[in-house]
Amino acid sequence: MSPRLVLLVGLLALLGTGCRNNEGAVKLTVSYSGFKPGCIRVGVRDAQGAGEPRTTELPGKGEPRSGSVTVAAFRESGWGTTLLVTAEAFETECSGTPVTIKAEEVAVNPGEVAAKELRLEATDADEDGYVSMATGGTDCDDTGREQHPGAQELCNDRDDNCDGRKDETFEVGQMCDVPDNGCKGAWTCNPQGARACVARPGQWRKDADNDGQGDKVGMGLTSCTQPLGYVANDLDCDDTNPQRFSGAPELCNAVDDNCDGVPDDGLQLNADCTGEGSCMGKRVCGTDGGVICNNPKPAMLYADNDSDTYGTADAGVMNCGPTRAGYVANSTDCDDTRAQVNPAAREICDSLDNNCDGTQDEGYSVGTACSPGYNCPGTTACVADGGTQCAFTTMPSNYYPDEDLDNHGKPDAGVLTCTPDAGYVPLGDDCDDGNPFTYANAPELCDQVDNNCQGTVDEGGVCPAGGGGWVSQSTTTSENWRSVTLWGAGGVWVTGSGNALRSRPPGETTFRNFDGHCAGDWYGISVDPVYKYAVLVGQGTAVAYHGPTDAACITPSAPAAADTHARGVTIFSLADGSTEAHIAGISMSNSDRGRVVSRTLGGDRANPNDVGPLMDVHGLSRDALFAVGGYLPGKGSTPRVYRFHQADNDWKTENVQDISGVVGEQLRGVWVVNSKLAYAVGNKGSVLMWNGSTWSKHSAPSGDDLLSVVAFGKSSIYVSTDNGKVFRYNGSTWTAMPATGGGGALNDIAASRPDDIWVVGSGGRLLHWPQ
Repeated sequence: MSPRLVLLVGLLALLGTGCRNNEGAVKLTVSYSGFKPGCIRVGVRDAQGAGEPRTTELPGKGEPRSGSVTVAAFRESGWGTTLLVTAEAFETECSGTPVTIKAEEVAVNPGEVAAKELRLEATDADEDGYVSMATGGTDCDDTGREQHPGAQELCNDRDDNCDGRKDETFEVGQMCDVPDNGCKGAWTCNPQGARACVARPGQWRKDADNDGQGDKVGMGLTSCTQPLGYVANDLDCDDTNPQRFSGAPELCNAVDDNCDGVPDDGLQLNADCTGEGSCMGKRVCGTDGGVICNNPKPAMLYADNDSDTYGTADAGVMNCGPTRAGYVANSTDCDDTRAQVNPAAREICDSLDNNCDGTQDEGYSVGTACSPGYNCPGTTACVADGGTQCAFTTMPSNYYPDEDLDNHGKPDAGVLTCTPDAGYVPLGDDCDDGNPFTYANAPELCDQVDNNCQGTVDEGGVCPAGGGGWVSQSTTTSENWRSVTLWGAGGVWVTGSGNALRSRPPGETTFRNFDGHCAGDWYGISVDPVYKYAVLVGQGTAVAYHGPTDAACITPSAPAAADTHARGVTIFSLADGSTEAHIAGISMSNSDRGRVVSRTLGGDRANPNDVGPLMDVHGLSRDALFAVGGYLPGKGSTPRVYRFHQADNDWKTENVQDISGVVGEQLRGVWVVNSKLAYAVGNKGSVLMWNGSTWSKHSAPSGDDLLSVVAFGKSSIYVSTDNGKVFRYNGSTWTAMPATGGGGALNDIAASRPDDIWVVGSGGRLLHWPQ
């Protein structure tokens, strides 16, 4: 309570004190009718703005709909003889917006006691302590005590707690499943105030503005299932505006926002209000839909918090009367929390602009470069004792390892630094750093994986109807497809035994039949990335080229290693713009040996030394280029991996034959993911992983012979088997993908991404995932 505004108890004694000071006083009676306020704030001030206003807060007294309180207010020294007395009534506590305000002037001469009554009126018809909205309160239904702010919301098509919404949390009108009923239902309120799911095969209303409420005046649809863009209610009075719907917040805009038939209801327009600088005005609509007080614009003053006669530059206040104590008429202080900082102060070394000239610590040589740590730059700065310290000019940030190269790192492995090492990125939101197609907010793919890290697999309708699966793209069951390769955006080549060759160029949906164009028994195919020719390799040193739409095959001269049965081929671009093909196979003259032939625009370049029999070759460049194989069954089978060494122009063994679990098993396929990751697979479930320096045994899906592999990262590996299965590895578990149909080997697998996978095999099987 302000010391000079006191509750009138023993009025003569209190007024006597004021009279001895010869200042004068006011006996102020605040009466109220139609309601009983929870709190009354009474104030008095000089009508011309001199000095500080005085206020006190009192509880309401009397009956539920009437009563009064009386206070004595003394005129302060320095005030004029005209005082402004105010009374504000609140429903509960003296905070927020008052229900009603009254303010009047009263003349008070020294030594006199003036009397004044302020009458406050509002309506609390149901006597629940909350005033009706029509008279400035918050009670949305003043006819019953069950509805008022704070009441428990029931499911009864009524706004019980007066928050502007009906039946919130009960999902009224939203879809639900009706037990033992072929139709969908909708949540409705039952007589007990709870929700019930009621079959609603009837009207659906258009929800054009997507606000969850249907058009009140438009035509509806009748359906057992919810049509797209329709909802099971007709509560929207304006379906073209998502800001207008039943229960919407009412804005101050002369529009019926909440569809109750009354614009701007409950906003107390034209009621008395106190605005900037405590100036009185009326409540009117603002340009943003809110309510503002249109009080007259007062003068601008600036707080002088540090009492140095210089006002703060950014804390101006509006004032209705004379200058207030603690304020000045200038705004030239650049730091109003320190008396030693102002335009007249002397500069010292404290990291402050003491004299407000726009420069800190001039004359103290602050700002020279230094190293504060974390590989960050810094500058010399002042400290409290007058010395200096090296302060960060660039604060270190967390960088996270990005193993799958998708620019999203592991969230639990951050490193604080300003200069991250290669392979670190600023985002740590990857929920699977072994799959470049999985990170926070990634596009969801039809791949049985939670790509966007939101906890749901294949959401958003990314899969075909039924969830997707292996779809046959073949028109024959007689071909034995051995190899598949992808090219361009959606292009596919497949080849196999008996002169078989098919192509589906990018943008087309059916395969072109080139069977017989390239005579040969083909085992491998790859596409030249520059010239777009398919390069076929196969039995008897056969090598052939075929263009995407050519009518015939091109057969170049045979490789220099003329005794090679080719089994695999890989092609990549070189720095000079040319391309290079590496062809691996088994020697005809000595079935225990194999060769690799490299073909460039300059001709063939066979490796100088023989290697073991080879079944596949793959690489992204000469720096990460591998061939795999091993001795054939019956001849002491041994797994083999060879790596190309550019400096020696030769292939050298990677010494995998002694790795436990793969000894004695031939390797059948290899795939290089990046410069630090590759996989090789083979007989009896053999799986090896290369980490950029060494090979090690990897977990395997089964004991089946694994014929081919493709991978995108450590958590996204796919293999095909000799018994017609495809397995996927998610970083911890191998899982059999949906059945491919038919039997026999799936000889090869190729993929551009996890929702664009091709497998080929015996019986004419040419399959695509997921459609």
